[in-house]
Amino acid sequence: MRSSPETPASSRNSSFPLAMALTAAVSALWYTGQRVRVPKNVRPVQDFDAEQYMGHWYELARIDYVYERGLTSCTADYALQDDGSVQVTNRGFDPERGKWKSATAVAKLLSDPEVGSLKVSFFRPFYAGYHVVYVDHAAGHAVVVGDGAKYAWILSRTPSIDEASYTRLAAIAASNGVDVSGLIRVPHGAALEVVETAKAA
Repeated sequence: MRSSPETPASSRNSSFPLAMALTAAVSALWYTGQRVRVPKNVRPVQDFDAEQYMGHWYELARIDYVYERGLTSCTADYALQDDGSVQVTNRGFDPERGKWKSATAVAKLLSDPEVGSLKVSFFRPFYAGYHVVYVDHAAGHAVVVGDGAKYAWILSRTPSIDEASYTRLAAIAASNGVDVSGLIRVPHGAALEVVETAKAA
């Protein structure tokens, strides 16, 4: 009985990078899925109105992360697209360099359009969860939780709110699993910061 020929070493070597690439792709998709899904302790609003949510928001507080680190006067602009997706434009001022930074992303509703859960991508095809857990259109306030409740943003239609309102919004974030001890307040008024930076130069 003849034994089957051995697989040539060159074939084995060429298949190894392919296997590594497939493993990396599967891992990336799994990680993205974990980041996008709604954590069990996060409760997105159930009467979400995407059209009302569009427009200009000021970021009053956030759990800091690398892409916004050091930025002040941060804002987010949301624009509904013809295909139902949302264009997101984030902007912030870097006081150390005296420059504005901006980034544009695409957001898509996860499922039911009346549930405030979206997935957002600045670097496609990778997405992160964006869950609106509170919105009051009359007051112009919103609380957003993202990436497994590791991040949160307190948003307002105005660049400042009273302390009682801020405390209440922070408590809403906490009730959705956010460690609010990590919240940092975001100052606004970058026009003044530009002047001060120019004086110091």
